[in-house]
Amino acid sequence: MKTHNYRILALLTALLMSLSLLAGCSGSNSTDTSQSSDSVTTEDVSSSDSAEESAAPSESSAAESDATDAEVKHITLTVTYEDGSSDSYEIDTDAEYLKDAIDGTVELGGTESDYGLYITSVNGVEADYDADGAYWAIYVNDEYGSYGVDSQPVTDGDSFALVYEVY
Repeated sequence: MKTHNYRILALLTALLMSLSLLAGCSGSNSTDTSQSSDSVTTEDVSSSDSAEESAAPSESSAAESDATDAEVKHITLTVTYEDGSSDSYEIDTDAEYLKDAIDGTVELGGTESDYGLYITSVNGVEADYDADGAYWAIYVNDEYGSYGVDSQPVTDGDSFALVYEVY
């Protein structure tokens, strides 16, 4: 019984943390994006004023190539189903969050809300919490996750698990 209460508390805590992260990040992301595009615009104007246009694209291409190489992260994902069987995936991604990193690798189904995606199915396997207390848990480096799939940061070398669990 204590284990079940602990899991509910952990799930609620993760949900609340996700909400606060989403609320805090939504404003800063839009600000960062506008600052970033201002910087790019300024660089484009400067380079066209100080050098020929032909030099600017090659500098830009080299910078984009270096940034892309530096941002690629290697992660692993394991999906464990109700019967205990599992699928494992090795993923190279430049995504910032787990949902984007695994997009196209596994099929996620669920309900979108202000809090993000509530996963109800993985690869077509449904978990119906209302029927039997089943849900899809997220583990990060063998620890119960603190974020939802939309807001779980991805770092090089991380291992993630989507596990069918019954409360």
